[in-house]
Amino acid sequence: MYLSIWHKRGLVIELTKREFSSKYRGSFGGLIWSFAQPLFLLTVYTIAFGVILKARWGFSGGTREYALMLFAGLIVFNAFSEVLTKSTTLITSNPNFVKKVVFPLELLPVITVITALMHALIGVGVWLAGYILLMGVPKATIFIFPLVLICFVPILLGLGWLLSSVGVVIKDIGQLTGMLNHALLFLTPIFYSIEAAPPLLQNLLMLNPLTFIVEQFRLVLFYGQMPALKGLTVYFGLASAFAWASYALFRQLRPSFADLV
Repeated sequence: MYLSIWHKRGLVIELTKREFSSKYRGSFGGLIWSFAQPLFLLTVYTIAFGVILKARWGFSGGTREYALMLFAGLIVFNAFSEVLTKSTTLITSNPNFVKKVVFPLELLPVITVITALMHALIGVGVWLAGYILLMGVPKATIFIFPLVLICFVPILLGLGWLLSSVGVVIKDIGQLTGMLNHALLFLTPIFYSIEAAPPLLQNLLMLNPLTFIVEQFRLVLFYGQMPALKGLTVYFGLASAFAWASYALFRQLRPSFADLV
């Protein structure tokens, strides 16, 4: 699975460049929108929850800490949300690729995932600038954040292969993922710390595959601590199994795409 992607890396790079640049082609702001959009959402959420509702992270700290913790969680969630919302129509919106038997359609979800990760990297850059401005120099563990994102990649790939293939067969899947996206925004500890939830609810929140990655991401970015390496290893293994199963389903449904698109 991963080896197949590596062998086609040249095509992946070219298509990713086209996908990333086409999003901002023709707009006045261009790449600036990649920075402006997360900053805008961060400002709105911080004012709503940190200033108006006076929410504090774990019942302590101030608005600065809350804004940085919120932004760190949103970086992970936005990458997930981008893959979730785009994948359902990924095959049906590219009929020209479907008709070409020689084109490896399994790369389309890969390109979506890479684009989402590029937006996440931009978000980390904005977060780092904000941390330096508000808190000072961050701890050296910030350089470990790519490891956390790498462990998250199989979940995104599996999600892309699963939804893009099922979306061809079941057209209503897009409606379900839209509702799921909104639900997960609040069922993931983005706006609140997991410690603030009741003990029983904490256990349920940990079943959410986003929760562990969000917590580890904040651990290395904000708290300056090492991530749970054993936990990340187990997470990567389970996520890879999910990605492999989704990839196998994609390959099985691939022959029917041309008739359904």
